[in-house]
Amino acid sequence: MRVKLLLLICLIVAGFTAGAQSHYFTHYQVENGLSNNAVTCSILDKRGFVWFGTKDGLNRFDGYSFKTFRNDPADRNTLGSNFISTLHEDESGTLWVGTENGLYRYDSDNEQFIFSPNTPVQSIKSVIRHKNDLWIVSGLSLYKYDLKKRTIKSYRRLFSATALCRSAEGDLWVSSSNNYLQKYDDRTDTFKGYQAFGRGKNVPVSNYIEKISSDGPGRLLIGTSNQGVKVFNTHTHTSVGLLTRNENGTDIFARDFLRTSPDELWIATESGIYIYAEGSKKLINLRKQYNNPYSLADNAVYTFCKDREGGIWVGTYFGGVNYYQAKYTYFEKYFPRVGENSISGNAVREICRDKAGNLWIGTEDAGLNKFNPKTGRFTNYGPGDKRSGIANTNLHGLLVDSNELWVGTFEHGLDVMDLRTEKVIRHYSAGPGIHQLKSNFIFCMMKTTAGDILIGTPAGLYKYDRVADHFNLIGQMPPKAFYTALMQDSEGTIWAGTFRNGIYYLNADGSSGGIVKLPDMKIDMSRLRITGIFEDTDRNIWIATESGLFKYNRKLKRIRQFTVKDGLPSDLMYSLLEDARKQLWISTSKGLVCFDMRTEKVRVFTKFNGLLTDQFNYNSAYKDVNGQMYFGGVKGLISFKPDEFITNTVVPPVYITGFQVNNRELVAGQEGSPLKRSILLTHDLTLNYKSSSFSIDFSALSYTSPSTLEYAYRMDGLDNQWTYIKSNRKVYFTELPAGSYTFRVKAANSSGIWSNKEARLQIKVLPPYWKSNTAYLVYTLLFMSVMVWLISSYNARLQAKHRRQMEIFENEKEREVYEAKIEFFTNVAHEIRTPLTLIKGPMEKVMKKAGEVPDIEKNLRIIDRNTGRLLSLTNQLLDFRKTEAKGFSLNFVNVNISELLGDIFIGFQLAAEQRDMSYKLLLPEKALHAYVDPEGITKIISNLIHNAIKYGGQEVEVELMPVTAIDDSFTIEVRNDGTPLPIELNQRIFEPFFRVDDNGKQPGTGIGLSISKALAELHKGRIELLGYVNGFNIFALTLPVHQLIEFNLSGKWKKH
Repeated sequence: MRVKLLLLICLIVAGFTAGAQSHYFTHYQVENGLSNNAVTCSILDKRGFVWFGTKDGLNRFDGYSFKTFRNDPADRNTLGSNFISTLHEDESGTLWVGTENGLYRYDSDNEQFIFSPNTPVQSIKSVIRHKNDLWIVSGLSLYKYDLKKRTIKSYRRLFSATALCRSAEGDLWVSSSNNYLQKYDDRTDTFKGYQAFGRGKNVPVSNYIEKISSDGPGRLLIGTSNQGVKVFNTHTHTSVGLLTRNENGTDIFARDFLRTSPDELWIATESGIYIYAEGSKKLINLRKQYNNPYSLADNAVYTFCKDREGGIWVGTYFGGVNYYQAKYTYFEKYFPRVGENSISGNAVREICRDKAGNLWIGTEDAGLNKFNPKTGRFTNYGPGDKRSGIANTNLHGLLVDSNELWVGTFEHGLDVMDLRTEKVIRHYSAGPGIHQLKSNFIFCMMKTTAGDILIGTPAGLYKYDRVADHFNLIGQMPPKAFYTALMQDSEGTIWAGTFRNGIYYLNADGSSGGIVKLPDMKIDMSRLRITGIFEDTDRNIWIATESGLFKYNRKLKRIRQFTVKDGLPSDLMYSLLEDARKQLWISTSKGLVCFDMRTEKVRVFTKFNGLLTDQFNYNSAYKDVNGQMYFGGVKGLISFKPDEFITNTVVPPVYITGFQVNNRELVAGQEGSPLKRSILLTHDLTLNYKSSSFSIDFSALSYTSPSTLEYAYRMDGLDNQWTYIKSNRKVYFTELPAGSYTFRVKAANSSGIWSNKEARLQIKVLPPYWKSNTAYLVYTLLFMSVMVWLISSYNARLQAKHRRQMEIFENEKEREVYEAKIEFFTNVAHEIRTPLTLIKGPMEKVMKKAGEVPDIEKNLRIIDRNTGRLLSLTNQLLDFRKTEAKGFSLNFVNVNISELLGDIFIGFQLAAEQRDMSYKLLLPEKALHAYVDPEGITKIISNLIHNAIKYGGQEVEVELMPVTAIDDSFTIEVRNDGTPLPIELNQRIFEPFFRVDDNGKQPGTGIGLSISKALAELHKGRIELLGYVNGFNIFALTLPVHQLIEFNLSGKWKKH
């Protein structure tokens, strides 16, 4: 039994390979924006976004950032649970999300999640669309959900379902927990079961099937909880084992599958990733390596998905998302790994090759390394290694000379190692002798075509004398210069670069030398730090400096400088190599540059392309006979073969992924937001004038090396040319004028291939309301109205002026006539008043004596009454004349207004009785005293009462309105119930000779109210018609209580 078990383990182990091919992963975890490191499912949607379900939220990734969707109890259009268990996108592009609390449909328009009604409100394990139905596995039960009717049918009584898949033939298959696969018959709505595993003596403890997946026509892959992976033939209904045990003999728990190519299958297990090669039947097991930051981050692998560029996304339970980049640019990495065979140091310096094909690598922090490219093994040498005898860990120059390795150190002189014994056999230190080195810092070394060894130090350039075994300072070179780079060109001339002391040359025979003077050189080379010198196959000389790259064209005798302005990532150059395609590979402080010497096009590779670091090191580059290149950096060594690089022809789609107004993200459907649907699906947007400052985010869905993508954008209506950017994916626009614009953006992939498709967004910025079309229409109408008004006003003024002139003329004529009339009537009144007075006196005597004869007395009274009326009219006419001529003077004395009003009232009582009127006087309880002219106020009140009785109906009221101690005026109202007087007459009724038309029923002169108004104004008061109120015409007389000049009863006066 033990023998059989041992044989089984040996067979299993024989199928594994130790990893002849390295697999490097990029990790995306919580620190990078992922919501949780426990990734349970993943999917690539139809647009190219990658979705990851975790134990704490759903994540959408665009290559740069994650957008997380979580449950919000206050919003019913969010996920029902943050635990995402499965993802499925159907043929229509609808994304279905299974959670711990039910199934949800993603509404891409509003970026919301809608619960699927009537589906189980519990953990959803698997979802797949088959024809017009959605099949769901939840709680070991199978359901069929009709998408149109939204009804659900349960198949729980048939078997315990665990997983779903559709075969290449389009059939629906369901796995169960009891070792069976069930095939669905659409016509009969029934299932037929097939045993998944063979039954024998060693029946496994668990028959649970975790995952089933289609693997081409007639093949289903089965992942189990403790039996590994089986391949089920859907035609013969038999299965064979593909992977059963781990290398250590333990069970394999398989969770997911991914067919990456016809010959390669990836298997997700609890023991890492297994890669199965169909042709060789070999297996590679990728696991977490604690000394390797590029390995899997966790062995519990749950999910796979593949993007359009061929990159593979791996979801792990504790290590987040691990991304295996498609091999468009493949860099092998060598870095220190404690306890494992690896390079000893980080800061890699000189690299050279011996006759056996080994690479010798010097480091500045961990001594010397020998690398065997065939076996991939390193041998380390250092001061602590008694076998080698290396003087120091900080090495700078390396040189292979036949069977010897010359090792230059930092301040510890020069070691010479025998490559056969791998021991230091000679050591050279600086000394005072003429044939000794003058510095222990060996910076660079070179072997000429003649076999001479040159050594560059901070204290001169030396040539080794093999016969005498000593060093000679080269006289044609400055003795105190710091030599940093050495190169012999195709003509045998030696070029020597220095640290801020220029470039020097030495003829092949050593007969002459000196400083190199390059033509048309605008920059003084003596001020530059030379880091490398290289001759290409066209005999051009390239000079690497800390101030850019220089090309010296020998044929044209011209030199040109290349800097960051020409596309280089940095001006600090280190080393140069040339490949078979006439491309220079240049190490810099910010990445590796591929420079096409014919087109001068620059392509930059960074850590995102697979480098260990973006910063390289001085004098650290080597190309072997097969074209394999090696570059040393500050974190190890990289190796690659440019001919094996593949052009990435997949041009990614570009999406506008964000829109911010005044630095606030717009959310679709949010109150006040101009976004009506997701910005990903929005084609036009209208903004008000307050939102004219905004920013736009965009992203090309390429994942192989997002940082190397290039973008171009323009805003039609504002820009006439494309703006090219690399690192920034956000553009800002500030206070855009009102108008219509089109934002356009396109991208180039990691190989520099530009997309023909653009993302576009129509943007309309509305003007402020005072600049809108409606406003301008209103302004135009207002302007026209104003112009019409001005013209009309001008014409009206002209006409008014003309009318005024005519009125003045007519008024003057009327005034003259009026004055003539008044003068005439005044003269007549004077002439009539005297006879009337003379008549009235005798008449009174005759009346007394005629009392005994009634008929005579009656006639005499009639004569007396008419005489009195004529005398009154005469006096009124004379008073009116006085007021017109401003000759009416008043004397203001203290008068009891209540008493005066009573006396006047009694005088008209008989007239009221004769007309059978209700005649009332209303006085306040407290008598009112005021300074008035008794005669003037008597005339005013008499006129008002006379008119009230004359034109009244049945009632006349006279009322002195109550006055308080603080009032400075008093009012007397006279009311009657006669024909209503329009309020419009409140001015004209006081004009001289104006009479209300009453068809001649009441005779009058029309000057009584005019006299009253004049007298009231002489009192500094007013008289007015208040209108017809509550059935009465009301006239109100308002006079001040005090006057400017007042008299008391004694005749004295006082002035206020």
